[in-house]
Amino acid sequence: MSSNSTNGAHELHTEDEALSVLLDADIDKVMAGLDRIVEAAPSYQKLFMRWQRQQWSTEDFDFTEDARQWADPDLITKEERDFLLFGFSQFFLGEERVTAELLPFAMGAPSHEAQAFLTTQISDEAKHMVFFDRFYREVLGASAATIGDMLDQQRANVNEDWERLFNGILHDCAERLRKDPSDFAALVRGITVYMVVIEGTLALTGARFIIRSLKERGWFPGFTAGFTAVNRDESRHVGFGVKFLADAISADPANARIIEETLKETLPVASLVFVPPGVENPYDFETPFYRSEEIFEYAMKALSKKLAAMGLDPAMLAAAA
Repeated sequence: MSSNSTNGAHELHTEDEALSVLLDADIDKVMAGLDRIVEAAPSYQKLFMRWQRQQWSTEDFDFTEDARQWADPDLITKEERDFLLFGFSQFFLGEERVTAELLPFAMGAPSHEAQAFLTTQISDEAKHMVFFDRFYREVLGASAATIGDMLDQQRANVNEDWERLFNGILHDCAERLRKDPSDFAALVRGITVYMVVIEGTLALTGARFIIRSLKERGWFPGFTAGFTAVNRDESRHVGFGVKFLADAISADPANARIIEETLKETLPVASLVFVPPGVENPYDFETPFYRSEEIFEYAMKALSKKLAAMGLDPAMLAAAA
């Protein structure tokens, strides 16, 4: 009995230590710390409690300097502006899509603990969408009657592969769960697409490069602070997804095959979400802020770590790419 108590205390300490990174304001520390969260596999209850302690408001951030910088014609080149609008819009529309599609996932959650956490994520995603709406209005000078109208204005900025991933694959995952919340295989597929590919591989990677680039230039201090808060939330979501899939594999190794098939279906599309308009080679291009091989390499390393934490062989990515 004494030995079990000691082990339990150690596990809780490990979880708390890993989750502490979610309170950090440095995106590189958050990203590095995500590996510790994934390895520690904190319980759904611990993740829920961290959500309670990690609240922030879309009104917390001062956009005065951001607006001044965006209005300065000599500070940011047209090429840089076009690329930033591409990146911002992919995130803004992505936040709306994941907010709308998550409810069936919560309905299909196999436990009250998992369901409780997923309801917090719906709230998070909605808050992220409102944060971007405020940024577009107060900094980028966009005007629209509603958030929906604002999203419609920015839709032309996302690429076709974004549409295929979010309005195709992710929507199909949500629809399968909506029609049959008891379809556990559909939930495994959906969690793989949502938390592991979209959030864990694309969003956190893209955010890391955007925030790093903006900080290096001293641009948009209000946005970078708010976007870092967004990605602390996303790190918590990814921690949930990796734990859920690790548990699913442990309960039934057949679920590993579902994850592998989902990655084969999704990754060829997902990698192209990074590609801005007008590039000749979608696998080899240069942006005003980084080269394609940098972001592709970072994304695959991040995914490999998550697969290893689930008990899967990251070598499967060679077949999935």
